[in-house]
Amino acid sequence: MNRIRGSITLIAAALLSVVIAVVLTCVLILQFSLLDDDGTFAHSDAATAIKAAIGQDERGELIIDEHSPKAAKVTPTLLELKRMFSGFWYVISDGRSVIQYGPVPKRVLAGLANEQKKSAFSEYAVNDTSTRRSLSAVVDQTDAGETLIEVGGAAYSRWQMFMSTVQDTSYIRIPIFIVLVGTILAAIVIVPMLIARPVRRVAVAAELIDGTREGVRLPEKSAPLELVPMVSAFNRALERIDATTSAQRRFLSNSAHELRTPLARARTRLEGVGDKALKAALVSDLQSLSSIITMLLQLARLSSAPAQETEIDLVATAKRIAAEHAPSALDSGVEIEFSAPDGSIKTYGSDQAIRIALANIIRNALQHSREGQQVLVEVEAPATVRVIDRGPGIAPGDRSAVLQPFVRGRQDGDGTGLGLAIVAQVMALHKGLVAIDDTPGGGATIVLRFPSAEVSSNPARDCEREKAPT
Repeated sequence: MNRIRGSITLIAAALLSVVIAVVLTCVLILQFSLLDDDGTFAHSDAATAIKAAIGQDERGELIIDEHSPKAAKVTPTLLELKRMFSGFWYVISDGRSVIQYGPVPKRVLAGLANEQKKSAFSEYAVNDTSTRRSLSAVVDQTDAGETLIEVGGAAYSRWQMFMSTVQDTSYIRIPIFIVLVGTILAAIVIVPMLIARPVRRVAVAAELIDGTREGVRLPEKSAPLELVPMVSAFNRALERIDATTSAQRRFLSNSAHELRTPLARARTRLEGVGDKALKAALVSDLQSLSSIITMLLQLARLSSAPAQETEIDLVATAKRIAAEHAPSALDSGVEIEFSAPDGSIKTYGSDQAIRIALANIIRNALQHSREGQQVLVEVEAPATVRVIDRGPGIAPGDRSAVLQPFVRGRQDGDGTGLGLAIVAQVMALHKGLVAIDDTPGGGATIVLRFPSAEVSSNPARDCEREKAPT
């Protein structure tokens, strides 16, 4: 039953059926309300029936021949009128003889001599108070020649008019046409909306899958029946991608860990090198290799399942990381300055990941700063951190490339090419933004914009809601 209720096709068919029923009902109600007869329609039917039944006997006098082949098709209408209306009457005259039926008003009989010249169809009141009208018709296509037919005392009710209209195919075409037009318009407007809305929901859920988290799937239970096979296939593809990515991350992490052992042995053996110049060169190489291994481990940790996310004070965190790098900065002759407003600036995220990102951009600024220069760490609302250096800067064409692994802004630099890539990974995990700008007067400014805890909900939690249940 849940599957049936979730079917786009069945929902569309049900709504279209409702629309058709509503439109048809409205058309019939409107038609019923507009139908009214002051006698014109009933009298017209009677005149038509009488016309078909008029004939002459052997003496040339008028007769009503209800058994003539021509009258057999219409005289039931005349008989029905006689049965339905007790006051129904008619007068037939050809100028020589007269046939009358029912309570014909005296005024009508008195005026027969003057009525022969009436137009083909005319209406007039029999008396001043009656709302019923008498139909006068000059008929010249009967066997009796030109004949005057006058009828009265009959008027259809609304229901009789309605049933007569429904049974008349020439009239019923109009409401059918209106219903068809209404159905077409409903199909053009409603069906695309019904199809687009669930597809749009699935598309929004797919947009939340950014590859930074494992286990995120499209919701199958809320997907329409027609989209379930596609959603299931997409989720199976995500499972295969997650399995492959997880294997690569484990390999990266294990490789970095395994490299630590030979690196430690190399440091131990380095103590026995007597040549000071060679020893200094080897120490520098080992430090570079150690930095690469550390960065690889950081990248592996960030790429795996993220740590539990909490509310973080960017002012306190950035200040602490800047203080940790102050000693190494002083050794290089570079000063670190910290600037932030009073109070706290909050965001949601992984404390460890944000600390790694801030440490990497500060370390990157120190590596590209010369002695006597200054590095400014600035925190401002809403949830923004800037690290400003006075180094050589990063060319505009290289700014997107340096956010990729093992890409250096300067080929002669001694960096690992992983620091800014890890920063980009951290910002992607936090639904944030990393930007690289020029520092006025020379240098680079790296800007990290996190989602503010004061103005938005935890984006990571929102993403978690899209995970398939395990």
